[in-house]
Amino acid sequence: MNRRKLMKLAPVALAAGAVPAAGMSGEVPESRIIALFHRHQALVDEALAFGQDSTILDGADADEILDRMFWNEIEQIEDEMMAIPSQDARDFAAKVIVETARGQIIPDFDQSELFAEARALTGGVA
Repeated sequence: MNRRKLMKLAPVALAAGAVPAAGMSGEVPESRIIALFHRHQALVDEALAFGQDSTILDGADADEILDRMFWNEIEQIEDEMMAIPSQDARDFAAKVIVETARGQIIPDFDQSELFAEARALTGGVA
């Protein structure tokens, strides 16, 4: 999925919101994958919010600006996450969320029990 398509889906991603994690009150130590996942999600949220401000990105250099500010780091995090073997279901769920652009490449992802469970496993982010 390219950046432009992801940016167009931003309102859907932001509307999907976070689902509170049931039973995830810090009982399980955060793995490297989950730490990277939380950083990834924060950067994607920042990039989407920044991209929605058309006064900032109303030019031909928008992709270059977004690459420099966000997407290069986001892609590095994705590569690092995928290179680490999953240790549990939370790690795997985080990888699925990242690999599917927060589920947006799956039809009706926002109504999906699979993605509701993935959001719960990863601490309610996605």
